[in-house]
Amino acid sequence: MREKKNEKGKSKMAEEEAVEKEVIKATEITHKLGHERGHGAECLKCGPKCEGLDLHFWRKICKNCYCRYDEHDVKSEEEIHHGIVKNIFRKERGLSDEIGKLQIFDPEKQPAIAEQVKANFIKVPEVSSPFAMSKYLKQLPKEKDAFQGEAGQQYRNHQLQQQLPAHDFDPAFCNKLSDQEKDRMQKFTDVRDDDAGQGAIKEKTAKEKTHWKCEKCGENLMIGEVAIFAEKAGKDKCWHPNCFVCDTCQELLVDLIYFFKDGKIFCGRHYGEITRVRCAACDELIFTKEYTQAEDQNWHLQHFCCLKCDKMLGGQKYVARDGKPYCMGCYDTTFAKTCQTCKQRIAADAKRVSYKDANWHASEECFRCLACSEPMLGKQFIYKNKDVYCSGACARK
Repeated sequence: MREKKNEKGKSKMAEEEAVEKEVIKATEITHKLGHERGHGAECLKCGPKCEGLDLHFWRKICKNCYCRYDEHDVKSEEEIHHGIVKNIFRKERGLSDEIGKLQIFDPEKQPAIAEQVKANFIKVPEVSSPFAMSKYLKQLPKEKDAFQGEAGQQYRNHQLQQQLPAHDFDPAFCNKLSDQEKDRMQKFTDVRDDDAGQGAIKEKTAKEKTHWKCEKCGENLMIGEVAIFAEKAGKDKCWHPNCFVCDTCQELLVDLIYFFKDGKIFCGRHYGEITRVRCAACDELIFTKEYTQAEDQNWHLQHFCCLKCDKMLGGQKYVARDGKPYCMGCYDTTFAKTCQTCKQRIAADAKRVSYKDANWHASEECFRCLACSEPMLGKQFIYKNKDVYCSGACARK
């Protein structure tokens, strides 16, 4: 008996050591990715104009082009999202760390589509038959099928990052949360994960006597068609595969993972924004009681700062451009117009006269007739070659 107890004790210690190693490994990955995720990746919006992704320390945007992290061609981070999906469904059917690919779907029985399934799912959904899975995959638009080529892979990577942003699911990807913020995030996570589900793929057969009606388009599904069922919405609620989209962004739900609230299905990102506000600077949900509202957006108090230099802007003058705030100095350096007369920059808070492509300081010294120096503020003028004249005679000189 003692030997058996010792063996069990050793086994338990070995398991604990293995778990500890996995935690250390995950922490190392998180630390590296937090600072170097996708470093050098091409911007899908700017192309060669961007030198490659150089991730801002906390903004989740590129310091070179200011485009979002997910707007760059970042290669798959499925390892991160595998952990996210595992945590979302940690309470479901007693599943634990064993969640993995093809847990329900057996690739040996359908080798022809096994690779396509692997390419499009982290956690394979429940499916009524291999044939139902095959029919579902055939309905995926080619440009949204990760198995069909680079466009589909980029789409899937983008949707994983958008719909299941790591910083919404793991505080390790957030910027220096306080213990109180972590507690609030955990409470939010517990409620959200209770509202989470994964669509089940089912084929309507002749044996099925009930009517299947798509919740989005309202059309009935015929025998031989496949539908996506969302149990959290109700056991009889179903959608066409291409109708199973987030109610906010209208994108196909990646991995068929949905979050049900107020009678609607959402992706992870937009579910979060129903109950919390999101910081426009760092893209994280805000778990503090106090935050700033400006430019019809919400900001952490410490994140309402200049996009260029990170200078805090609370109580300071600033100028917004495309919803992004700039301090006066950075705005002048980056966007200020040049006066046609004195050739000096026109400060953001200075009065300006603009006509077509030309700009002037709104002063008698600058906005004047080029020929005779007559001040032209509030007067009719003749515009010629980006210059102002008081009369036809002066314009002909």
